Amino acid sequence: METIEKPVASPSTREALIQEVLDEHRSLAHGALDDLMYEAFLEIGRILNTPDSEDPGEAQAGSLAPAPIQAVSGMSAFALRQIQHHAAAGDLADWLAGGADKDKYLYLRDFLNLGKLQAEELRQRYPKAFTKWTDDQDQALLAEYQRAAEGGRRVDWKKLSEPFGRNVNAIKLRLERLGVDLGAEAGHSRRPGGPAQ
Repeated sequence: METIEKPVASPSTREALIQEVLDEHRSLAHGALDDLMYEAFLEIGRILNTPDSEDPGEAQAGSLAPAPIQAVSGMSAFALRQIQHHAAAGDLADWLAGGADKDKYLYLRDFLNLGKLQAEELRQRYPKAFTKWTDDQDQALLAEYQRAAEGGRRVDWKKLSEPFGRNVNAIKLRLERLGVDLGAEAGHSRRPGGPAQ
């Protein structure tokens, strides 16, 4: 039985084909996201522009809700106020199509709640990420750092950070906040103007 060999695409051809697939699907995704975001923002604007005493299903344009707007489920208060304003003005579609005052990515990030997703991913890798340091943890960190740096040894930052459930930069920043001068060891944790406050 004779086998027919298919030509193997060269790396440059594969890259071009992959690029085509990505471009096509990204274009579809961008269009779908724009549509979904517009529909959600339109509904949010209608809710925000409905007085508390009315049914949001019967909203009247231009009547602003008296309650202050607070962040909700990843959407910042600023983003919600912008949505409210543009929905009331009737130019929500134009505002979004025009790039949302050059901040469309920020609104998209809020809409998709990417900040929460990133935080959840970080917490999977570093269980104590974004949690407050306790006095006991501060003391333990200082003791572990002093032990690791004893005699001028180079600190293994990854090894030092693991028991604390935080990333290396969080460890360095905390040590600086506790008054430890890391010097060149600070790396990218060093903030302009000296140690973190």
